[in-house]
Amino acid sequence: MKKLFGVFFKAIMNFVYLFFKLLPVKNKVSFISRQSETPSLDFRLMIECLEKEYPEYEVSVLCKMIPDSFSGKLLYCFEFLKQMKALATSRVVVLDGYCILACMLKHKKDLKIIQIWHALGAFKRFGKSILDLDGGSSSETAEAFDMHRNYDFVACSGNACVGPFSEAFGQKKSDFIPIGIPRMDFLTDKKENEKLKNKIYSEYPSINNGRKNILYVPTFRDNDESRQQLREATRNLVNAVNYDEYNLIVKHHVVDSDKEQIYTDNASNEIEGESFVGMEFMSVADCVVTDYSSIIYEALLKNLPIYIYCFDSERYLDERGFYIDFYNDIPAVYSKTAKELIDKIERGEEADKEKIACFKKQYVNYDTNVAQKYASLIDMLIRNCYDGRYNYKPEGENG
Repeated sequence: MKKLFGVFFKAIMNFVYLFFKLLPVKNKVSFISRQSETPSLDFRLMIECLEKEYPEYEVSVLCKMIPDSFSGKLLYCFEFLKQMKALATSRVVVLDGYCILACMLKHKKDLKIIQIWHALGAFKRFGKSILDLDGGSSSETAEAFDMHRNYDFVACSGNACVGPFSEAFGQKKSDFIPIGIPRMDFLTDKKENEKLKNKIYSEYPSINNGRKNILYVPTFRDNDESRQQLREATRNLVNAVNYDEYNLIVKHHVVDSDKEQIYTDNASNEIEGESFVGMEFMSVADCVVTDYSSIIYEALLKNLPIYIYCFDSERYLDERGFYIDFYNDIPAVYSKTAKELIDKIERGEEADKEKIACFKKQYVNYDTNVAQKYASLIDMLIRNCYDGRYNYKPEGENG
């Protein structure tokens, strides 16, 4: 049934798209996302660089999440029309997630599509790696809607991520550009982080109290039982913190509630808001606690100690799986209970420095000016003179 619907939907969309393809192509770059209603940090950094370095190129931004309601989904058809126009009239399109039309439609031969996945680094299995498994799409749906097709380039943070991402996207390794992700520029920019720190302290002055800040960033749970476990584990962590020495910042996953909860004086003294993402809170954090979130890569770039609160690891690992050895590869300190975790933080236990350096070298190929590299790539693609300099090459062939 899904396959039949997919064939019908694809035929209708491509028929409508024919009329948009009659429009002339411009020297335009379009950024398309259904991850949020506003451009991501990666998009913003790339757009800023393009407008500064290549003002002759037109920039278009389409960011719209698919609503949950039936009426909202119907209205989203108008967004499809906007996306069709962007795809038909641009020379380069940049995505930060799965875009149905980018994958399903038959595009003009000169269009180049760059996929900059919203998660940094290879961690949890996703995409085509988990078809027909819990948390993944069915293979029938993936085939019907051409999941992850038509990408000319796929970004990733390091050479070691190419293999896992190749599996997840079903793309050749040579299609990957392991030059980092634009947000890496921001994460390592001391001036920008100082401004962000002041902004957070202005919003939440209570955490600017001289105590150390623990940032807890759990990943999304996709069923009621798992969500209940997460609520209990979070409450245990909130109760375990010594508020004479520490503040606790809990930042929920954007798909869950996107809430942030700040605890400073005691476990019941809670301030709640929705102003920052977990990565932004790192500017005021002294350590990062997570479970199965790829935010570990951002924490490594910030040189923050990582603690893994793996209270439900047996179940989560069995259901989802990882591209890396969860217990042995990650340079972090592990604990299954909140009390033990806080005890380790208080004792200053941290992962081995050599292990951290080795992991970063493999998975985070960060140099500098990542956004500039993407702007340069886009410029070369528009001028049809890209020489393959950023594409992945097996070890020993780079340079």
